[in-house]
Amino acid sequence: MAMPLLGEPVVTVFLRSFLILLFVAAALPKLRHGDEFFGVVRNFRLMPEAMARPFAAALPLVELALAAGLAIPATAAVSAAGLGGLLLLFGLAIAINVVRGRTAIDCGCFRNGMRQPLGWLLVGRNAGLALVAFGLAWFLPAAPAAGPFDLAVGFAAAGLALLLGYGASLLNGLQAGARPSSIPKG
Repeated sequence: MAMPLLGEPVVTVFLRSFLILLFVAAALPKLRHGDEFFGVVRNFRLMPEAMARPFAAALPLVELALAAGLAIPATAAVSAAGLGGLLLLFGLAIAINVVRGRTAIDCGCFRNGMRQPLGWLLVGRNAGLALVAFGLAWFLPAAPAAGPFDLAVGFAAAGLALLLGYGASLLNGLQAGARPSSIPKG
């Protein structure tokens, strides 16, 4: 029986690298701007006030630990499943606030100085990434080892994909910032 595309070495390297880069890029700014990220966590209004600061401090460390675990073959499948769980949690938190009508708050995904408002697109993005992470967790144990070509192409493709995704995120933030909150009377 043929190995599904998700089990191909170049694809697993790409997906592992992409998720590693994504979560490192999300976690490091949260650590550098801890007070700002604490404010983002509080804005979601999903936990008691006393839990918001410890959660905001722990989340980027969990993201970094899971990203590091994804780089280690022995822990990669478990880490991929953990990242999938985080992505589902993030999607659920966003969905709850969208249903509440609280779309003007920042998602907190990246602390790049550009606010990214909540919406169903972000819920879908997180659900899609969670499916990828869970699929990776499923196929990694049986995936063949990656060769040098697989590693080079997978790493390069992951870096490019992250840059494209980050660019789209910035454009979405610019678009959100350009929307008038009310129509001026004139």
